Amino acid sequence: MNGLMQSAKKETVSMIITVLLYSIGAASIPYIWVSNLLGGAKEWEWFFGFLAKTIASILLVYLIVNFGFKKLFSLKGISVKILILVLPAFLVMVNNFPFLPLMSGNMSINGTFLQTFLYALFCLSIGILEETAYRGCILPLFLIKFSKDKKGVFWSVVVSSLIFGAVHLLNLLNGFSPAVFLQMGYSFLIGATCGFTLVVCGNIYLPIIFHAVFNFGGMLHGEGLASGVLWTVDNIVWTAVTSVIFCVVIVLIFVKKDFSGIYSRLNILEIEDTEIKDESGSAKS
Repeated sequence: MNGLMQSAKKETVSMIITVLLYSIGAASIPYIWVSNLLGGAKEWEWFFGFLAKTIASILLVYLIVNFGFKKLFSLKGISVKILILVLPAFLVMVNNFPFLPLMSGNMSINGTFLQTFLYALFCLSIGILEETAYRGCILPLFLIKFSKDKKGVFWSVVVSSLIFGAVHLLNLLNGFSPAVFLQMGYSFLIGATCGFTLVVCGNIYLPIIFHAVFNFGGMLHGEGLASGVLWTVDNIVWTAVTSVIFCVVIVLIFVKKDFSGIYSRLNILEIEDTEIKDESGSAKS
């Protein structure tokens, strides 16, 4: 058992706080300032944002591997059944795309191919950074902390998602806005959806893709790739109703199914067995 694996087991809370602080720092890298030096074009902002967030994720990948969670990077075990189980989670993410405003003509997409490509890379980098931090490191660390059963999986997903949502309160430092509290709420829901996806599929790739899809659809208007009216009455009703339906389905699946197999996939039970053997060997000597 390496040093980081021992820390994950014996100093779990400290490791959670460490990863949390690092993720906050990584998300605060001033890539916009760098793009402003080159004229402030959105293309530069997305490009440097992609570079900054992707490079910052390298340390998180290192931590995932050395905490003992390297199987999160394996696609082994993915089946049609698992893909069907996570389909409601994917639909929640896709539902963030402004389909109704675009189909009704209230919105239009204005970006060029290059702009859309760079924007997509930027959205992907957000998914990589936040998912490797919160679902790749913090959620499994809570799996170590809580009981090794169905309830432990549930509370690990909930608490890690609450932290993910609460972190968005830091946006209040840029000035008070009621929208920050709304962002905190849906960030919790997105975190829980991605956490559900991780414990179902056992890898980090699907949560990253799902998160990127959510961001791609949700930030089109704010990032200037689309213009027009986003939140029409029909779009609000459609998004709210369908999202609630998909989330209810996710909760029902979570309640009825037992996903405690995630413990063996992430070697968490093996880490505990190794520690017991080490302590037994020390006692004998």
